[in-house]
This record gives sequence, C-alpha cells and structure tokens, in this order.
Amino acid sequence: MKCKAGLKSFGLVCLLCISTASSALDEVKLQLRWYHQFQFAGYYMAIEKGFYRQQGIDAILIPGGPHALKPVDLLLNGQVDFAITSSGIVIHRMQGDPVVAIAAIMQTSPLTWITLDSSNIRIAQDLPGHTALTMPPPEGAELLAILKHEGINSKSVNIEISTYNIEDLISNKVQAFNGYISNEPYYLTQRGIKYHLIKPRDYGINFYSDVLVTSERLAHKDPELVKRFTKASLKGWMYALNHIEETVNIIHEKYAPNKTLEHLRYEAQTIQDLVMPELVQLGHMNPGRWGFIAKTYADLGIASGNVDLEGFIFNYKEPTNYFLPIAIIVLFSVLLGIAAFIIYHFRKLSQALKRSNQELASLAISDPLTGIMNRRGFMENAERLMSMEERNKQSCSLMVLDIDYFKKINDKYGHPVGDFCLIEFTEIIQSCCRLHDLVARIGGEEFVILLSDCDTQQAREKASYIIKRVNDHEFKPNGIKDTIKLTVSIGLAEVKGNLIQAWQHADEALYAVKNSGRNGLQIYMAST
Repeated sequence: MKCKAGLKSFGLVCLLCISTASSALDEVKLQLRWYHQFQFAGYYMAIEKGFYRQQGIDAILIPGGPHALKPVDLLLNGQVDFAITSSGIVIHRMQGDPVVAIAAIMQTSPLTWITLDSSNIRIAQDLPGHTALTMPPPEGAELLAILKHEGINSKSVNIEISTYNIEDLISNKVQAFNGYISNEPYYLTQRGIKYHLIKPRDYGINFYSDVLVTSERLAHKDPELVKRFTKASLKGWMYALNHIEETVNIIHEKYAPNKTLEHLRYEAQTIQDLVMPELVQLGHMNPGRWGFIAKTYADLGIASGNVDLEGFIFNYKEPTNYFLPIAIIVLFSVLLGIAAFIIYHFRKLSQALKRSNQELASLAISDPLTGIMNRRGFMENAERLMSMEERNKQSCSLMVLDIDYFKKINDKYGHPVGDFCLIEFTEIIQSCCRLHDLVARIGGEEFVILLSDCDTQQAREKASYIIKRVNDHEFKPNGIKDTIKLTVSIGLAEVKGNLIQAWQHADEALYAVKNSGRNGLQIYMAST
C-alpha cells in the first residue's frame, strides 16, 4: 500500500512539473505592415480564439504606419521576432540580409496606383508628366516595376515618396496615389468619386503580398517555435475567412474602432479574393514563383545580387530526438523508448508514403517540363473553376495558344533549346495571367488558358498583351550564338457553360489565325 501511495504521489509531482512547464508561454513579437485593419485578421483571431496559446505562445502584435520603421529593419535589428512585408523581402535576401520567408498570405498583391477619372490617366503610359506617389523601396518596388516593364523612362514621371493622404489625390496635388485595392477605393466610392486602378498584375507583375517572415537566426535557433507560430497564424486566418462577420465585429471592437463595420466588410471581401483560399492552400509559396519574382526584380534593375534563393523559404525538419521529464524517463524509459521508436518510424513511413502519393498525383496532372498543368490537370481544375463562376454569375473566356513554326526550332537547334524556349514561353504567359486563371500545356507547343471572371473584351486585351510580350522577348539559350524570336497564334472563345464546345470554338479561331498568316488573334464568332 505504501508503494502504491508513493507512486501516486510521485505521479502527481510529475504532472505538476509538466503542468508548470507547459504554462510558461514563449513571448513573440509580430510587426505588422500598417495600422490595425482586416488586412491582419488572421493574427487577431489566432489571439482571440486561443490558437497561439494552444501552441504555447504569447503573441504581441505591433501596428505599423507611415512613420514607423520598416518591418524588415525591425526584424533584422532583433526588435521583433516576426514581420509582415511584401514580395520585396526577396530583394533583402538577394542583397545578403539573413531573412526567411515563412508563408504568403495574399497570393496576389493589393498594391495599386489610383488615379481619378477626371485626370484622364487610365494606363501606365499616361503617367509621364505627372506626379505619382510610392512607398520607399522595396515596399513600392512593384509599382516602379510597371514603368520598367513598359519601357517608360522613370525620369519622365515625377516619383515622390507617399504622403499616405488620399486627400492629395482628390485635390490634384498628385495624379497617381499608391494604395491598396482593399482600402482607398472604399473611401472614394463613399464620396462618389470615380477612379481608375493601375495594377501591377495587369502588366505581368503578379507578386505575393503580406508575406510572414522571420530572421535566419530564429529559424535556425528555434525552428520549432517558428513552426508553432506559423501553424497558429494560419489557423487564425482560416477561422477569420470562414467567420468574416464575427471577425469584422471583433476587429472593430478591439483593434480598429476608427474603421466602420462597412469598411471592414469591404476590406474582408477584397482580401478574401486576394488570399484565394478556395483555390490555393493558405500560406502557399512556390519556389519557382519566388525565383521568377527575384529574376524580375533583377532584370528590371530594381535589385542586384545573387538570385540563388537557397534557404530563403522556411523548411521545418522534424527533430530526431524527443525529451521527456527525467522522472518519467526513470520509471518508463524502456516502454516509452519502444513506443517512441515504433510511433516515430511509423509516422515517418506514413509521411513518406503521403509525400510519395502526393508527388505521384502531382506528376499525373502536371507537365514535367514547364511545371504547369497538363491536359488532365486542366480538365480537373477547369470543372471546379467553372462551377464557381456559374454560382457567381461571372463570365469565362478560353484561349488556345500555339507557338508558330516551333518545329523549326527543334530541327535547327535540337530539343534542349526547344525545351528552353518552352519554359521561358510558359513564364511569359503565366506572368500575363492572374493566379486564379488556369494555364496548361496540353501538348508540344500548344497551351490553353481559362480566364475566370473575364469577358471577351477583357480576354482580347489579355491575348493582345501576350502576343506583344512574346514578340518583344528575346530567347537566349546557352550554347548557341543566335537570339531566337518566337511568335504565337491565339484562338479565343467565350465559355457558355460548356467547356468542350468552347474549346472547339477556340480551336476553330486558332486555325483561322494560322491560315491568315499566324502571329495574331482571332475571336470565335458564331455564324448567323
């Protein structure tokens, strides 16, 4: 009896020790990009719903603002543990700063230049001779990239650091104001002021935004903490997007009482479209896309340095050793050791099988050369996308693209050079599309693009832009002296609920382009 009582008391002491240890929370500081608003909803809800505490974390959110230090500077100075920033974080990495990207919350950027309807500035080419505001680099790099991309001399535009005051646009003090599509347009609409948006993604500059980052030091020193913080943050974001009305009310009550509920709801809807949780895994980052972003910055002269991004994306590796309280190890070391060995290896085996199955599934729907979807992947995803568009009563358009005389490239230079051209061609058309558009290689030099929420006129402009980009691009494979020039023929058709029929119509239009000389666009028109 004494032995049993002693063991019972010993067990209670062990539980007390474990409970006391677990009650100590890791305090971490997160630097936000701006003032409190729905833009950071996931982090608020991770606090309010206890997701951080469940991970043993006490999270402190620090608001930003126009006069605050840059989030990445605070991170590098060791004043905060995590920060929210733009795709410009890759510029820091290229310049040798020890920063690590953890998760991209917005799959496409909300950053835009806003112009008034009365100014007659509709597109980037209208900006020369006018004053345009932008945030200090790298925060405003995407807007400056528009000028570089379109061949507009930056000196022809009076670029000034932002005043962050929309009244400067309204009073015509400036003609292009840097803002977020989720914020300033709401104010203008409320005041009945008509405006235009010059968005980077409309010019082939489609970058991540609101990227959660940390320092290389913390990622190496305590990867487990980084993992726990990320898990709780993404759980908070999932909750926020699934409970928008509740989230809006909490933000209004506790974080941003200066913003109306209507404004927060507007912001929530816009940000949900940028996060795209229905189509993309929350926080997803593609190494290839980061490489493309880095290369774009380098090509445009906005950044210099090594484009090699080895170690830039946080990669958590499961620890190989697990430690238990000493008292428990003394009593149960043998049994727990055997159990841990079995569980550990079973989990590793399960993870390996899961990864293997995922890789096989990915290979089944992906084109191995370009990394985009193949025909099967396109058909599977197109059905889901069209169902969403039908529910939302939105238009879809379908493009079929064929690289002109591509066989001559392979015959003259060989298939490695042809493969190089196909990869670069893929990058061009991807950069011209939005992330939620479907781009696929369906065989050889033939591609297809399904444009969601896009009518025929908008699709015509997109196709014309693709043709121009391909015509202007110089393909320079290693190992040959020649610079290769390509052209593309495009057939376009409106999708009216039947994808196969639209595909047939787009094919008819494509062959009409080929028969009339190629390097052009034809829209399918039903015969009367």
